[in-house]
Amino acid sequence: MNIAAELAAGSKAHNTATNPLTGGIQVTICYNRDHIKAVEINNTRPFAVTRLFREKPVDRVLAMMPSLFYICGMGQLIAALRAVESAAGISETLVIKQARDTLLFAESLREQVFSWVTNWAPQHKSRMSNVVDWFNQCRKQLDWSLTLSSATSGEAGCQPALEQLARQLEEVIKPLLPANQAGSSLATMGLSTQVCQLLKACGKYPLGLAAKTLNLTESQQLTVVLTSLKAAEAEQFCHQPTVNGAPAETGRWARQNIEARGFLIESRLRSLYREITTAPMRLRSIVRQHQYSQAEGTGVRGCSVVETARGSLLHKVELDNRNHVAKYQIIAPTEWNFHPQGSLKTMLEGLYLPWDQVTPVAETLIKLLDPCVSWQLELVHA
Repeated sequence: MNIAAELAAGSKAHNTATNPLTGGIQVTICYNRDHIKAVEINNTRPFAVTRLFREKPVDRVLAMMPSLFYICGMGQLIAALRAVESAAGISETLVIKQARDTLLFAESLREQVFSWVTNWAPQHKSRMSNVVDWFNQCRKQLDWSLTLSSATSGEAGCQPALEQLARQLEEVIKPLLPANQAGSSLATMGLSTQVCQLLKACGKYPLGLAAKTLNLTESQQLTVVLTSLKAAEAEQFCHQPTVNGAPAETGRWARQNIEARGFLIESRLRSLYREITTAPMRLRSIVRQHQYSQAEGTGVRGCSVVETARGSLLHKVELDNRNHVAKYQIIAPTEWNFHPQGSLKTMLEGLYLPWDQVTPVAETLIKLLDPCVSWQLELVHA
């Protein structure tokens, strides 16, 4: 997806017909008299795409990543690099880790700002181009790190480049900050009156409990997931992942470990805004890593977990003695967040609300969960 071009054309990124190549999310809501009776979620993403990687050399598989994944392509590539390096016994140097972490961060910020200006603050659409330009500058400065880890000429100039990118980001984010940063209302966040009214209306209804949050940096959860990847039903598990049989939610909500106070919908939107406005500070923490950090992985051979805008992305690879792919598995954030029994279903199913409020409430939640593919919402009467 060319985000800058899409914004310029004014086209919609969501609620469109599903793409036969990338698939999509179909949400069907059954309404009975005065409440939502049932919520069905059908994910048609081509989850068996990793079969294409089998018996191919790792360099060819890595070259395929950007063309196969339009959204979060940087995250997919870096997760693949780290998984392959782990499987091959190649250590990621600290400098390369810093460069890759910066690229992951930059892509996540681009995706988050895109979601913000598309769904919640369209008056800021013109400022999206500055974020895209900054991301492209990150890619230009740090592109040398996107090969299998080894000493490169790019390492010498990495720290000055990171410092420069951090300074540039501060200027990029300034226009998205409220004039009165001491304020805490939705209006001071730059939301239009229409969006504020929508959120207020949606917040009146007592949503059900969301799924538990996912934390793959916690060894027990990661072990449970990796055990499921060894089972005969592993391919289906990648499409509908669970932790101990229960769906989980990933993304900024899980990262911030928020205990919702007041309106759940408003709290979720604030979590997006918080990650955007604190971006310069968070990038500075990556830049400072050379002072105290060590390069670390998951500790599991052939496995990598990276954090993207929408949540945790897991890659697991096994190589044969020719350095070809014997097995490859991917679990993306959308598979967690749009599990048929996940947060969208548990928050909406059984909810009492008027018929004319079903669409705005459901669409708001879908946008906050932010699938990485197109989606459709269908309402039917029981």
